[in-house]
Amino acid sequence: MRWIVPLVFLLGLFAFTAYVWPTRFRFDHMTVEGNIVLVRVNRFTGEADMLLPDDGWVPVESAVDSTGAAAPAVLGS
Repeated sequence: MRWIVPLVFLLGLFAFTAYVWPTRFRFDHMTVEGNIVLVRVNRFTGEADMLLPDDGWVPVESAVDSTGAAAPAVLGS
């Protein structure tokens, strides 16, 4: 019977770490054509999506540099 309280505590701690911290997305913003748009970055995969009013969440595409290689996406601060 004494093991029930520690077991419940550990299950609660596990549930908290699995579902609350860390959250799946980190939110930021960037400027696109003079407009500030909300950006969410998946903490586990690194993929970024931006929120457009008419289209919802759409993937952020990397800019292509002069060599044809994809340049890293830069988020505004």
